[in-house]
Amino acid sequence: MDVKIAGRLAGSMLWLCLLYGGLLYVAVGVLGVSELTSRIGGQSAGLVHMVEVARDIRDNERDRLHREELQLQRLGEAYDAAVKDLRDFGIAAGLALQDIQPVIDTYNLAPKLSELLKKPVDPATEITWGERMARVMGLQIDMAKVQASTDKRHAALRAGWSAHPDVVEAAKRINLDPGLLDVAASTADTLQRLGYAVLFALPTEILTLLLALTMGALGSTLHITKMLLDGSDTRKLSYYLLRPLQGMVTSLVVFVLLKAGQLTISAGDGEALNIFFVSFAGISAGLLAEEAYSMITRAGAGIIKADDGEARWAFKLKAALAAAGTEAETLAAGVGVSPGEMRAWLEETQSVPHTQQRLIATWLHLSERELFTSQPPAEAVEGVSLPEAVPAS
Repeated sequence: MDVKIAGRLAGSMLWLCLLYGGLLYVAVGVLGVSELTSRIGGQSAGLVHMVEVARDIRDNERDRLHREELQLQRLGEAYDAAVKDLRDFGIAAGLALQDIQPVIDTYNLAPKLSELLKKPVDPATEITWGERMARVMGLQIDMAKVQASTDKRHAALRAGWSAHPDVVEAAKRINLDPGLLDVAASTADTLQRLGYAVLFALPTEILTLLLALTMGALGSTLHITKMLLDGSDTRKLSYYLLRPLQGMVTSLVVFVLLKAGQLTISAGDGEALNIFFVSFAGISAGLLAEEAYSMITRAGAGIIKADDGEARWAFKLKAALAAAGTEAETLAAGVGVSPGEMRAWLEETQSVPHTQQRLIATWLHLSERELFTSQPPAEAVEGVSLPEAVPAS
């Protein structure tokens, strides 16, 4: 393969990869935020605040859970040491292991050492046994309390956002439907973590415009991708650089025409276009920019009417000026032309455009047919000469 062609292909592919990466990132964010906004109404800014409050609440729950898990670990280590001390002391006092284990398992009972041995025990030994048994039972109770708390926090974190009453209260402050709370909060949280937090601050109209621009560029990128894959196009590199910009502008103009009602659509009211219809229209405008240009031209021609009237000759304008007592310079200033152009009309060396015909007729309070004719002066007609005078015989 030729080095130049290979370099051109590599550059084009790099440019396409950058385009697709950037456009898809923006498109996903704008579509996601727009769809969420359309579902919850105009409360997107309040939703962001609620999500931040809820995230703080959940983060605090995680911190507390982490601290409790560390506490439970320390209690477990202390409990193991206490059980070992109790076993060692009981065995040294003459108890069998099978007699000690039930005491540990049923910590709500506190039998005396003398009862287990079935013989008298000196008071000091009995006190030591009681202290060690109380230590084991206290640690068991503490571990049970901490374990219950950690289980509760695990359940709250695994549950939806609405599981926490503070989050529900924050949702009520922005009039968010409780049925949408979990979906809306989870979606908003994900979009924020992906870097789309700034989009929530944009008005719906700006979001829609950004969506149209992005989709227009994406449609143009699809177009140039197909051309590159076909391998039959020999356009200059500048075409591939500018084509996405053309798609963006074309998509924006098409969106304006849709909102203005100048294009026939089947997606509902032009005042409230569905965001997915806007996306499709933007992609189509970028993909078919040439066809969209023709459509825009036809739509514009229906509003801006070109002056296609016939230019005619002012064969009676000089006489009308003399009759009205008006100077040629005054009339020229009145209709917005130069004195030289007015003299050319008066001398019939230049025809008068249709717009100026109406202005002149209005200025002189005459009809156009009294002043202008479509028949040129005899000397201006090519190939026609006046008959020569025949000398008298």
